[in-house]
Amino acid sequence: MSENDVSNNDNVITEDTGVKTPASPKRMRRKKEGGTGPWFKVVVVLLVLSIIYSGIQTVYIYKLNTGLAGLTSYLDRGEDEISGDKGDKEGETGKTDKEELPEPWFSLEDAAKISDPNKQTLTTVEIFELVSPATLSVHLMGRITGSSDTEIGAGTGFIITEDGYIVTNQHVIELAQTDPDLYYVTVSLPGVDEDVEAKIVGTDVQTDIAVLKVEYDGKLPCVTLGDSDTLQTGELVIAIGNALGTLDDTVTVGVVSALDREIKKDGYTIDVIQTDAAINNGNSGGPLINSFGEVIGITNAKMVTSSSEGLGFAIPIDTVKEIIEDIINYGKVINRPYLGVSVMKVEEGAYYGVTPGVYAAKMVIGGPADQAGIEIGDLILTMDGVAITKSDDIIDVRDSHEVGDEVEVVVIREGKEITLNLVIGDSGDYEGAEYVGEDGE
Repeated sequence: MSENDVSNNDNVITEDTGVKTPASPKRMRRKKEGGTGPWFKVVVVLLVLSIIYSGIQTVYIYKLNTGLAGLTSYLDRGEDEISGDKGDKEGETGKTDKEELPEPWFSLEDAAKISDPNKQTLTTVEIFELVSPATLSVHLMGRITGSSDTEIGAGTGFIITEDGYIVTNQHVIELAQTDPDLYYVTVSLPGVDEDVEAKIVGTDVQTDIAVLKVEYDGKLPCVTLGDSDTLQTGELVIAIGNALGTLDDTVTVGVVSALDREIKKDGYTIDVIQTDAAINNGNSGGPLINSFGEVIGITNAKMVTSSSEGLGFAIPIDTVKEIIEDIINYGKVINRPYLGVSVMKVEEGAYYGVTPGVYAAKMVIGGPADQAGIEIGDLILTMDGVAITKSDDIIDVRDSHEVGDEVEVVVIREGKEITLNLVIGDSGDYEGAEYVGEDGE
């Protein structure tokens, strides 16, 4: 074997001894630098698995945190919506209540308009505590011979002065005024166990107002009168009254549904307040109160039909302030224009041979119309130069003048046109006067 053969083998066995001889150092270094043993592969696999696991764990934690944040945000938003707090929170601006509420939207709180910034609005509880002591039940009593007196009817009233003047509706105490021998009026004063008899100071049929007076040792609680001329449609109002004549101190809440609703009574037109605050039998004469605790109306009517309900009416306090003062000062209303005639309108074809138009149907004996020479059955053509086609035309002419004014009246009587001069009278001079003729408008 040659020398070259020996040097090119990795391991050589000698013929003499059979001992394995190590390979050259150069060949051993090459194996150490490029070799891949089994443990190295295991380490690599574990490292790769660790990287993959760490990545999965990172993604999971990110997803979890994101989900919790979203859930927390949702719960926070839910709490805000329940509490009604949708304003700025942690520097983030949200929408206001009005922006998120559907349109149209109604709020009683927003409906309570403040006409005077110096006044402070009150809660319903505060208004009740303020006005209720001065609101009382009014009872119409019948004198029964040989037995206890009996309640015939009931209403509501309110005290306007500390010395005992009370305002209510005329129709509540009418029988006691027309027949005092058979009927009288009592009221329930605060802090007094038994009802107290009240004196009728005076009444006004046209506006349905009555003033009573009680004698009391001390000062009585009284209401504050507000300004009904500043009322606005939608404004918050409260009624307190003796509902059904047995449920005193009943409180109902609503708004001003409309202003200047016209009601005609005994030839006079009254502009009243319409409200949806429940007004039941027995509420008549009670106070209608604004959000400042001031009386701005006197409840006096209720309308319920098969097709509508909740239509209550009240006389504006500004309309009757002078009337109340006149009744207290003079026992009657003075300086109110008065004609003393009721009319009836005849439509086309209503009666054979009768000319359609407005006819005098009823007159006060000795009243302004009677003194002017108007007779029952006269067809009224003009008054003060105004063509008369309906009863409202006469009312408008009357209310445009003052007591003592003279107006020209043109009538047709038995086919002849007659001109008369009428001096407008004072309604206070004709209380209890007798009429002739049939009831007209």
